[in-house]
Amino acid sequence: MNWWSGKQVLITGASGFIGANLCRTLIDVGANVVGLDHQKSSPGLRVLGLDSLRILERDVVRSDLAWALFHGNGEPDWHLPEVVFNLAGMSHPKDCQANPVKAWESNVAGTWNVLEACRQLPAGQIQAVVCASSDRVYGSLNPASVPFLEDGSRAYAAVRQDSSRTAWWEDDPPRQTEVYGLSKAMGDLLVRAYGKGYGLPVVALRHQNAFGQADPWRSHLVTGAICDLLEGRRPRIRGDGSTVKGYLPVEDVIHAYLILAERAGDLSGEAVNAAPDRAVSVLEMVRLVVQAAGRTEEPDILGEDLSQSGQVEVLSNHRLRELGWAPSDTLTALRHTWEWYEKMGGLAWLLP
Repeated sequence: MNWWSGKQVLITGASGFIGANLCRTLIDVGANVVGLDHQKSSPGLRVLGLDSLRILERDVVRSDLAWALFHGNGEPDWHLPEVVFNLAGMSHPKDCQANPVKAWESNVAGTWNVLEACRQLPAGQIQAVVCASSDRVYGSLNPASVPFLEDGSRAYAAVRQDSSRTAWWEDDPPRQTEVYGLSKAMGDLLVRAYGKGYGLPVVALRHQNAFGQADPWRSHLVTGAICDLLEGRRPRIRGDGSTVKGYLPVEDVIHAYLILAERAGDLSGEAVNAAPDRAVSVLEMVRLVVQAAGRTEEPDILGEDLSQSGQVEVLSNHRLRELGWAPSDTLTALRHTWEWYEKMGGLAWLLP
């Protein structure tokens, strides 16, 4: 039986890259989806065929969000949500660092407004809430133990500052010092408070960098590299290529969201990682994009932004795997992504 068939789903941040893909998937599996966002449309929604999606034009920072959840903002034929995905918030670390108060309001106050609104719904109405978190809550593994290789990249060393484990696990405490990572960690604490303290079936998903169709951000590594290749130039790396991270196709991230929603009652108050089996350096990831495109260009390492030089962000995915999730093959997913952007003319789909 399809758990999602006929389910009433509300998605905050529905107009964003992951939000739009989540809307598309849920509609395709039979859910009744309503979005909540500060804008009623976006290029991502349009290109995924979601122009007619009902979206409540609202900001999660407003404490009267409960009214929208209870009453649909005056919308006709409104049904109370049974599942809520909270993807709204500031997602770019540099923007958060430059505007910390705005980041706290969006990522922290916005989260408690959503959770409090869900708590105020009739008992038993909410079957699941899944909040978007981030791998950035953990900070970096020990960068001093990651030596440079001859090609300028760094090897991932199996040494962590306080443990012999080679990746962050869900029970590791937040070690981030930047505003974005801390704001997401605060949101995770709210998930714990509402899940463990109030019994709300809520869980947080700490996923790594997503790539795939309908990503409007050229600043994202994979999208930027693809656009460079389509424009006839070598893919550019703004830093030195040494940063080690995990990259997931957006379909894998969406699959993780769906699994956690279906199991939210068992995981109430917890945070779960979503990560590939192997993290790679930025340089290696761009080379994989080039390979997926059937090209031979070497990346152009600009060395302009060294703020993440030597950082190592590796997450264990063991817990999500135990729930039946598995990451896709990265190269195959990159080929599909390349084909989509080639068909769409790079970012030409952003135009009205």
